Amino acid sequence: MSERKAGQSGQSTVEFGASALVLVLLLFGLIDLGRVFYFDVGLQGATREGARQASWFDPDTGTNPFLYDTAIKSAVDGILTKSGLPNSVLQNPGATCPATSDGNAAFNPPYSDSTYPATINSPLLYICYANTPGLDLASAPADNSFKGTDVNVVLVMGFGFASGLMEGIFGNSIHIVANTHMTVGGY
Repeated sequence: MSERKAGQSGQSTVEFGASALVLVLLLFGLIDLGRVFYFDVGLQGATREGARQASWFDPDTGTNPFLYDTAIKSAVDGILTKSGLPNSVLQNPGATCPATSDGNAAFNPPYSDSTYPATINSPLLYICYANTPGLDLASAPADNSFKGTDVNVVLVMGFGFASGLMEGIFGNSIHIVANTHMTVGGY
């Protein structure tokens, strides 16, 4: 009777080992999915804050004092840092509006693959003023001439997985995009 029981305990160990491997792979897959959603929320919040900052109008001076690259990047990076992400890499003045793969004039996703960084988990920042490629603001305008125009703050990132399970399904990384359009304020 004891010989039979010892054989069964060995079988149970093998079964537990096989099932534990599957459970661990599922756990790491869920952790990766949780991380991608967390990073996506961080990117969305950062673009929203950058666009909010850019669209703000100061009625005392009659200008948009934060409607320029450095101020927008500072607002975006402040949220990225709080989300545990690295600071963005500003693409202006070289590529102010990201290249779309469907040719839409508002510069919304989907973007062409060349828009995304080769380095994973490193967000690229595009600031598209008035839906005009090449228009770049190195300093705030002295007047309210951009009133009513669009400012589009775009972050793109290649998200790298922590587990091999997701890499086997999706490849080395997936593209994450966040963009926010706001109308520049004024009167």
